[in-house]
Amino acid sequence: MQTQNVTKEKGLSLKTTSMIMMTVSLVITAVLLFMAFRTFRSFRNMEDSTDDFIQMEEAAEELMQASDYLTEEARCYTVLGDRTHMENYFAEADAARRREHAISVMEEAMPDSPALAKLKEGMAESLSLMDREYYAMRLMMDAQNDTDMPQALKDVSLTEADGALAPAEKILLAQRMVHDKAYSEQKTRIRYNMAECIQTLKSGTHGAQQETQNQANRDLIWMAALIFIQSAAMIAMMWVTTHLGVNPVLSAVDHIKKDQKIPIMGASEFRYLAGTYNVMYNAYKKSIANLSFKASHDELTGVYNRAGFDLIKTSLDMSTTAMLLFDADQFKRINDQYGHETGDQVLKKIAAVLKKNFRSDDYACRIGGDEFVVFMVHTTGNPKDLITRKMAKINEDLQREEDGLPSITLSAGVAYCPDGEDPAEMFRQADTALYYVKDHGRDGCCFYSDKLKDKQPPQRAR
Repeated sequence: MQTQNVTKEKGLSLKTTSMIMMTVSLVITAVLLFMAFRTFRSFRNMEDSTDDFIQMEEAAEELMQASDYLTEEARCYTVLGDRTHMENYFAEADAARRREHAISVMEEAMPDSPALAKLKEGMAESLSLMDREYYAMRLMMDAQNDTDMPQALKDVSLTEADGALAPAEKILLAQRMVHDKAYSEQKTRIRYNMAECIQTLKSGTHGAQQETQNQANRDLIWMAALIFIQSAAMIAMMWVTTHLGVNPVLSAVDHIKKDQKIPIMGASEFRYLAGTYNVMYNAYKKSIANLSFKASHDELTGVYNRAGFDLIKTSLDMSTTAMLLFDADQFKRINDQYGHETGDQVLKKIAAVLKKNFRSDDYACRIGGDEFVVFMVHTTGNPKDLITRKMAKINEDLQREEDGLPSITLSAGVAYCPDGEDPAEMFRQADTALYYVKDHGRDGCCFYSDKLKDKQPPQRAR
């Protein structure tokens, strides 16, 4: 026990190391998630800022388009005299009201913005321009003697001089009012205000976008650094886990397969496990050595006898061991027909064939008469196919008569439980499976399953 305690204290603890590295990794992951969220939010703010700019730009353009539309319809009416253009004009001014809508959109989104002030200045110029357009259209309606005029034009009063003009002169004056330099200068001021509005929007949006981009760039740099640190930590964790845990386990498996002690290496937990195993290994080897060959082996066949069987079954890890129970088919007939001396030779042949077809690490036992047991150790996965092939090869070898002995076959019951079973229970399962083979034609093997659980092997003819 003193050796085990010293072994336990040496070496780095895999549990402690893993917990430290896991904590570091979780902290870095939490920071990365926070920064990723903040970066996402920054880009979302940039996207919202861009969307606001587009919306405000569209509002400014909408006001300009509405103003241009009114100008175009007023000019067309004064030139062509087509009443439809006048009706289109008032449909825009009184019904569509795109200019007013543009103002309301920007007031809602950016109530204190300098861009809104420029937009309102442009709106004021546009409303001022409408006075000239109303006057020009009133002149046209008087010149055409059209009395069906909108209320807005009824409220327009012509000067005494203009009212006294001839119809042709009124038309000419109306055209000049919406085409002269003063009109064009007002239109230019509207366009200037719209351009100033858009430029102000661009400047504000660009500044917000630049700040958001700078913040995102800083976050991305930190994220890249943290990802590098986390990757290095993961590599270090993999190296430590491999060096302290995986490599010692692989080395231990190799030594166990070679029936050797496990080297003391790796993490403190594994060192303690290896030290404990080696103590048990030494005790096992000592107990095996204390049995004389004659006491543990069958004198006739050379394989382990019943005493050896009892010792072996309590020393193995049954969760990785398959138990095969063999019975010679109609062996009594050979004794009766050829004599007991020939029967003994057949038993020796059976033992030799079993040892030939199984590994040197496996244990073959004769537990009585013509009944044998083989322990297949270090078994993993599903050994059914392997055992079935071995069984076919065994019976094939036993049916050869080149040695002058009569042919014979074996029946076998197999018990294998990766979850671990009591050896006595595994023997009962193997015996139940063997009974099933004997009861269904002999010369083969059966693997115990839950379908055979309720079957009890009676006294059977061997």
